[in-house]
Amino acid sequence: MLKKLLVVSALSLGVLAVPTTSVDVNASPQIFENMTGSWRGKGKVKSGPKAKNESIRCKLKSRPDGSSKLKMTGNCAVSGFVFSLNGFIQQNGGKNSYTANMFRSFANLKQSNFSGKRSGSKINFSFKARDRIGKQDVSARITMNSKSAKAFDVAISRTDPKSGKIFSVGTIRFSKR
Repeated sequence: MLKKLLVVSALSLGVLAVPTTSVDVNASPQIFENMTGSWRGKGKVKSGPKAKNESIRCKLKSRPDGSSKLKMTGNCAVSGFVFSLNGFIQQNGGKNSYTANMFRSFANLKQSNFSGKRSGSKINFSFKARDRIGKQDVSARITMNSKSAKAFDVAISRTDPKSGKIFSVGTIRFSKR
């Protein structure tokens, strides 16, 4: 169960880790410039509010695709399960509006495009997924926080399908390789 639920979270974080140095003038240059390159991430994540924390490790590379679209590739491992990441984040017309995309079938998402808003050094994304065990819809939130040119965090939270309450899945801290 943990592996399947974490695929949604980890793929989502991969979509957020896609910045570059070539950006639109309305974009947040500091966020994108800070996150260009190759990254290693590690943290603790869990599948439910009372579940045991598990270690997660990720490797990501980000690169530009035009002036307002950022692509990433990489992989993450949790509990001996390794999966690939591949996605993008794109700035929309407004300087604080973003869209992200990832593979719907692998992550069990209810939508493949989702939107986010920037506030300072953070971009907050929300999306819907389906809990693989109980098959209920869950809401998730991913917050990307660009701390510096050498570090960023991805914090993940989602609803518990049983209680409907939001819980912290965990935080993955990335540092430049």
